[in-house]
Amino acid sequence: MPLDESGGGASSSTIKLEEFFSTRSKDEVFEILDSFPEEKSVIIDYNDLEVFDPDSADLLIEKPEETLDASSRAISNIDPQRKNAHLNVRFKNVRNMVPLRNLRSEFIGKFIAVDGIVRKTDEIHPRIITAVFECRSCLRVHEVEQKTSMIHEPAVCQECGGRSFKLLQDESVYMDTQTVKVQEPLENLSGGDQPRQINVILEDDMVDTLTPGDKVRITGVLKTARDERTKRFNNYIYGNYIEPLEQEFEELDITPEDEEKILELARQPDIYEQIIDSTAPSIQGYFDVKEAIAFQLFGGTSKELDDKTRVRGDMHILIVGDPGIGKSQILKYVSKLAPRGIYTSGKGTSGVGLTAAAVRDDLGGWSLEAGALVLGDKGNVCVDELDKMREEDRSAIHEALEQQTISIAKAGIMATLNSRCSVLAAANPKFGRFDRYKSIAEQIDLPSPILSRFDLIFIIEDKPNAERDYELAGHILKIHQEQSVPYTIEPELMRKYIAYARRTVSPTLSSEATKELQDFYVTMRSGAIEEDSPVPITARQLEALVRIAEASARIRLSNEVTKEDAQRAIQLQENCMKQIGYDPDTGKVDIDKVEGRTSKSERDKINIATEVIKELSEEYEGKAPKAIVFAELSDRYNIGEAEAEKLISMLKSKGIVYQPTDDHYGMT
Repeated sequence: MPLDESGGGASSSTIKLEEFFSTRSKDEVFEILDSFPEEKSVIIDYNDLEVFDPDSADLLIEKPEETLDASSRAISNIDPQRKNAHLNVRFKNVRNMVPLRNLRSEFIGKFIAVDGIVRKTDEIHPRIITAVFECRSCLRVHEVEQKTSMIHEPAVCQECGGRSFKLLQDESVYMDTQTVKVQEPLENLSGGDQPRQINVILEDDMVDTLTPGDKVRITGVLKTARDERTKRFNNYIYGNYIEPLEQEFEELDITPEDEEKILELARQPDIYEQIIDSTAPSIQGYFDVKEAIAFQLFGGTSKELDDKTRVRGDMHILIVGDPGIGKSQILKYVSKLAPRGIYTSGKGTSGVGLTAAAVRDDLGGWSLEAGALVLGDKGNVCVDELDKMREEDRSAIHEALEQQTISIAKAGIMATLNSRCSVLAAANPKFGRFDRYKSIAEQIDLPSPILSRFDLIFIIEDKPNAERDYELAGHILKIHQEQSVPYTIEPELMRKYIAYARRTVSPTLSSEATKELQDFYVTMRSGAIEEDSPVPITARQLEALVRIAEASARIRLSNEVTKEDAQRAIQLQENCMKQIGYDPDTGKVDIDKVEGRTSKSERDKINIATEVIKELSEEYEGKAPKAIVFAELSDRYNIGEAEAEKLISMLKSKGIVYQPTDDHYGMT
């Protein structure tokens, strides 16, 4: 073995490490040795080694493979039970942090730590670590240690001098290995940069510990390998330790002091106002929207029924509004606050970018690379400019919104991936600004199947109002002046509060809350018993109400959904539906208008126009004069010319009416 930095032999570093493991890390080592082979790795804090012996710590950075081998031997030497256990020694908190894009040839062979997002995980493959060969001449068996994936045979048979060997696969010793692709964090990029990627080799008990979307710090040895096809050298990291950088809400570390603060907050009577004020605090106003987003962050309770049907607990919210009102700012805030928060914008997002792309791996096979909705599993996905996405790309999110899975059947791969995320989307009105007198379907380029999957849809209008404008201007200028945002609850405490609520509280409906929701549902629908009434609410809105009520209970850290929670959910749902579902022609809320379909009043007018054209066609030998059709609709039903044109163009698009000449209509 080569000499160490101090000029002594390898044994001197082993002696130092033996001393370290038998004094400073004795308890950890003996605990792992007791549970071997279930536990195979001892995790050591690099700072402890540096305090004990700075030379050994420096040697780990400069000559990691030799130091790690010496560490394993040192542990074997102090093993009181003589198990001959070959433990992996893993180091955390290594100081040698290198940004992924700065990994140059000078770091090859060094011990480094890099931060990144896991993009792709390959299948787990076995790798031979001890190959058993049989001499073809004298049948003597030879064992050869294998350091790489290339198999090395014995040079010569020690018995007969023969040079031909047969590999005994069943008698060889194997170790699991997996390749993971890691991409540098997007927040580190400057304009025009493409994110750099690197492969990481994980072995033994580290395999199958990462999933796409995880943000991690990977410690390991930077190595290089020659590609036989291109004859180029490619760098990769031989992983030693993985540290998660951003846990899901359920995995955040909450100390007893944090828990005390959280419980104290929950007891305060104005906890709702504090939580809402702490949601996107840089944006002034929009109380309803912030309340809904707060409910979305806390979430409802997902349920697994006896028949294996899953009822989602995550809420989806759509914000439609005039330009310049802070929609994107709200989305950016939520993607930063929520763990596994993904932000994507509609124009630059493709269908496979949202779901999963099939890519060729190094061995020529196909594997899946996760898209935004998969990377955001158990988190929040914020989709800006939803209306700007292409039709075929938008259809990719249908299944993800309701079933919370993504089914893939491409390149010979059939898979169903989880996307248990809340979606917060924003869209602009089709004609720049929102028109209160037109239906939402006319103004947003979104089909009704997608609109119907959102629990809450908000319309935000930018209307001049002297008092509100004065407050808003003061708020914006104060932020620019002081360069700080007034928090009611600090973002870190807010994250922990949400995590604690989601981890420990699973609210169930009380009988009073059930009755309140049931009465509201029945009362809303009872007004539609007559045949010609619009349908005001469907079962989908009832499920949304349950989710909102459960989130309301979670904010209070209550395991019971009370009548007040149900009323809060009803109030929020009603505010949304009155904004977008009110039909001025009938004076009632029409769910078809909310979800972007043809409203009841519009369907009635279409039927009237059809009847008039049919009558006049029979009277005028199959060709109804255009002028008379318009006059009849105006005199008998008070439908103006512009509206009549619109109704007839809808009938023409459906193939019910045709126009043989400029001045006549006919029925198909």
